[in-house]
Amino acid sequence: MATMKELAAEYRAASAKLAMRVAEKKAAGASPAELRPLQEALRDIREIQRLMDGYYDVPRSAGIAAVGWRAWRVNDEKH
Repeated sequence: MATMKELAAEYRAASAKLAMRVAEKKAAGASPAELRPLQEALRDIREIQRLMDGYYDVPRSAGIAAVGWRAWRVNDEKH
């Protein structure tokens, strides 16, 4: 199985290929309706690549990282 860093590199390559395809379509005079799905896919791929690239390096807030969570016990007061 590939690591996050390896997958990030694959997504980076895919986004470069897609960006070139968008540029080719623009140069060929494609309509905005034709370009929109490609641009949306490019945006999504770039976002995923950034998330995967910094997954282990970027600090996360307690709300999404489960920092400070603890198991509820029978004797605990309800909050």
